[in-house]
Amino acid sequence: MATLSASQQAFLKEPNFAVVATVREDGSPQSTVVWIDTDGENVVFNTKRGRAKFDHLERDRRVSVTVVDADDPYSYLEVQGLASLEDEGAADHVNMLSHKYRGTDFQGSRGPRDRASQAGSRAHLQPGLSLHARDDQRRRAA
Repeated sequence: MATLSASQQAFLKEPNFAVVATVREDGSPQSTVVWIDTDGENVVFNTKRGRAKFDHLERDRRVSVTVVDADDPYSYLEVQGLASLEDEGAADHVNMLSHKYRGTDFQGSRGPRDRASQAGSRAHLQPGLSLHARDDQRRRAA
C-alpha cells in the first residue's frame, strides 16, 4: 500500500484544487472539482448525501483524485484507491476547508439543491492502487 510522503502531505495542506473521479452505475467516469485535505495518512474531501460523488462512492469505492498545483498547473499529485465515507466531523471539516480556500466560515453552496440536501460526509481515500507525483525540477531550483 502506498503512503503519502511529507512533501505530498504538505502539498495537500496547501489550497490546491483537486478533481475527484468516481464511477457511475453504467461504468462511465464522473469528475468533480473539490477542496482537498489530508489527515496525514489519507486524502480527504467533503461531499453530501444526494450528490453524485456520494452515491457513486456508496456503490463503488474506487476513486481517482488529481490535485493540481495552483502556482504551476504542470505539477500535480494523483492518488487512486478505495474511499470510505464518514459522517462524523464532516461539518467541522467542510468549515475548515472553507477557511483554507475562502478565508471564511462555510456558508453552503449557492444552488437550491444544496439547501435541500442532507448532512455532509467526509471521504477518506487510502492510497492503494497507485500514487503519482510529477516532479518539477524548475520549481526545486528556484
